[in-house]
Amino acid sequence: MHCQYILQLSLLTLLSLPGTLAQTWSVWYRDRDRITVICASKGSSVVFDCIYSYPANQRVGRKIWFTPRGDTKQDGSQLGDGVFNTSGLTNKSRYSGRTEFYDQDNNCTLKLNNVTEDDSGRFFFRFEANTSNQPPQGFTGSWGVDLTIPVLSLKLNENGPVKERDHVTLACTSTCNPPQMEFLWFKDGRPLPGVSGVHGGQYRLGPLSPNDTGSYSCGLGKGTSTPILLDVRYAPRNVSVKVSPSHEVVEGSRLTLTCSNNANPAAETYTWFQRTGTLTSLRLGMGKEHTFHEIDSDDSGLYFCMAQNAVGSQNSTEQEVKVIESAHLMVVLAAFGALFLVTAVIVVLFIYIKRWKLNTAEKKLPTKPVPQKATLSRPEDIYENMKWSAKPITDPDDMNYAELNFRPAPSPRMQRK
Repeated sequence: MHCQYILQLSLLTLLSLPGTLAQTWSVWYRDRDRITVICASKGSSVVFDCIYSYPANQRVGRKIWFTPRGDTKQDGSQLGDGVFNTSGLTNKSRYSGRTEFYDQDNNCTLKLNNVTEDDSGRFFFRFEANTSNQPPQGFTGSWGVDLTIPVLSLKLNENGPVKERDHVTLACTSTCNPPQMEFLWFKDGRPLPGVSGVHGGQYRLGPLSPNDTGSYSCGLGKGTSTPILLDVRYAPRNVSVKVSPSHEVVEGSRLTLTCSNNANPAAETYTWFQRTGTLTSLRLGMGKEHTFHEIDSDDSGLYFCMAQNAVGSQNSTEQEVKVIESAHLMVVLAAFGALFLVTAVIVVLFIYIKRWKLNTAEKKLPTKPVPQKATLSRPEDIYENMKWSAKPITDPDDMNYAELNFRPAPSPRMQRK
């Protein structure tokens, strides 16, 4: 409906021009006395308004829209690439299916759909007419229609670094700006939420936060600008201290404090402090790490770091370090040794008592005694181990007694046998 309204309005405007067109060879575009300029966004449709006339004794034949290409003259005196041809010939394939020709009365308007950057250029209308006894005569409308596909560019209206809580404006411009042109806005290639289109080519952001950092671009139709990076800078945040190997160390050990944070740009300086009072502290040194190569008991206390960049600074939370003295360590080791010794004694006593109970139970069982007596068969055996004492035995306690068992000697009768 919108295109039909434009065509009807354009046709009425052209027909209302002074003088009559009925008896002359002529082609009129939207602008009568100059080149008609049309700026269209990529992917949109454009309408080339056109009306023509010819002598009444002529009969119109072929109608052509073309665009000069290459070495052909740009004034329309030479045919270039065919855009539309009523005969269906010599049309360039890139225009196939994208043209609509309004061939009605003296209307020669052409609509070109889904325009691309390659469509930029000047377009002309030409028609041929003749009488019955003459060859066709062609006429091309001068001036023509100049189609421009805008080149978009995006700029940031801020000079210098952009910081957190600042306000900025993104300005999108093109090589041609039709009135009420609607711009589209993108961040990291995705449409910005809640922004379907902005008139005037400006998009305002603020107060800025780190989440606003990204690649921004603007668009018209299907065309987009070269993206620009919005880099939101902010002071260090989430500053923290890591204690390695642990918060409790033995006197003389090595201990390292490491300061970490999140900042843009990265923190340039780190300063270390030890808390000495409620509102006072002792500056220890500079650097991302602070190391105690042989920590002393006096080093026990609260420590924190300050990270700083060009935007600002922030302190970390305090971390407590406890240094265990060597004497204290000996006491602790002695306590552990005593505990180990007591445990060992208890285990030994337990094993001894268990074995004693086992032996006692075995002794209570009834046993059959086995007598062990010496048996002597010959008289010589009785006196074999007897020796004379050099000293007479007078004390009965010095006497040793032994039990002797005599086996009767065999009888002569048994020996004979």
